[in-house]
Amino acid sequence: MSDTMAKEDRPFIRYPVTERVPSAGEVIERARALRPLIREEAGEAERRGYYSARLNDEFSKAGFHRLLQPRKFGGYEFDVTSYYKVMIEIATGDPGTAWCLALGTSVGLYVSSFLPPDVQEQVFRDGPDFIGPFVGTPELTGGTAVRVEDGYLVKGKWRYSSGVPYSNWFLGTATVPGENGKASQSVTVLVPKGGYTMLDDWGDLLGQRASGSNSVVIDGTIIPNDFVFYDAMYGEGDENLTPGGQFHDNPMYNGKFVPFGAGVLACTQVGAARAALEEYERIIRSSRPRFANNLYKYQHHDWQRIHGLALSMTNAAEALLLRSGKIFMEHCRMARAGEKPFDMSASLQLLGLQHQVSRLAWDAGLELFRSAGSSAAVNGHPMQRYFRDLATYRSNANHQMDFTATRIGQAALGLQPDG
Repeated sequence: MSDTMAKEDRPFIRYPVTERVPSAGEVIERARALRPLIREEAGEAERRGYYSARLNDEFSKAGFHRLLQPRKFGGYEFDVTSYYKVMIEIATGDPGTAWCLALGTSVGLYVSSFLPPDVQEQVFRDGPDFIGPFVGTPELTGGTAVRVEDGYLVKGKWRYSSGVPYSNWFLGTATVPGENGKASQSVTVLVPKGGYTMLDDWGDLLGQRASGSNSVVIDGTIIPNDFVFYDAMYGEGDENLTPGGQFHDNPMYNGKFVPFGAGVLACTQVGAARAALEEYERIIRSSRPRFANNLYKYQHHDWQRIHGLALSMTNAAEALLLRSGKIFMEHCRMARAGEKPFDMSASLQLLGLQHQVSRLAWDAGLELFRSAGSSAAVNGHPMQRYFRDLATYRSNANHQMDFTATRIGQAALGLQPDG
């Protein structure tokens, strides 16, 4: 549980070089095996703002950067539920580290689903290891893409680019100014490494300080025309068939990104609750109640009750999250088969389900933190860090369940959702 940085002489965890695609179980076990090292470096990751180059090397060797990429490009092509399981294991080591890794690698599904095949081939030309943050929330973007002779000239600053420290691509929302009296348009731009700069401006929030959510600045990079996409978030052409849905055999690449991405963030919350449970058990097995000092806390019914409640809520959160992954895959399959569209109502209902995952994880973490004792609230204590990471997520504007509930109801009632 130490916050000290890993000793340099600690041996790396290495995997044999093989062309065989590992099973999901093998990769989940690799993530679990890395947990001690992740926790050992957690304090330094907070101070730095993101995990170490050493951990990034371990993540690459474990295959975490290629989990969602199509096998035809050298990826593992794991299903969404398996991806969630890997990220929960990383988050149980450190939620901030998992946020950085997950938001950098999850965009591999976006690329493989919504970008045209020839662009996918360019993205994966140098190998399937993909790390590329996607900043698509309008209030977090200030970028423009202006048509020039060779493509588009991109400029701007994008805040909260989680996963950027080790990225090899960047995707962000930008505005194409209107021409000849036409209205401006919102697009997604794809920029390769070397075309953007990461600012050293992350780490001042209450929590998620290791999430690598630095700002990105682009100062006049020209990208090809086919690196600019209109409405790529929901596919192009037939609303039930994305470019990836047509190109790849796997219906997973025929989904919607928002209800997958919300689950990615929920992985960090389930992991935080699991980590807090482990720390809580360590605390109550080694400390005594002030009013019953003949017992350890774990022997007293008050702490037993809190542990049981938090364990139940955490188990429920994880079960809901994994179930949401299966529902996502089923929606993709039905949309590709033409049986039922993966429409706005289905997307919003999945989003609402994942918000309940995060609510349960928060409730569990709050109970554990408030009953762990003041000694667990000091700077540098793992329990304090887990609580801060949970609390910071609760302030995320995109994941306020009551704000989303109205839109869920509108869509389910056949009305046009607000926004």
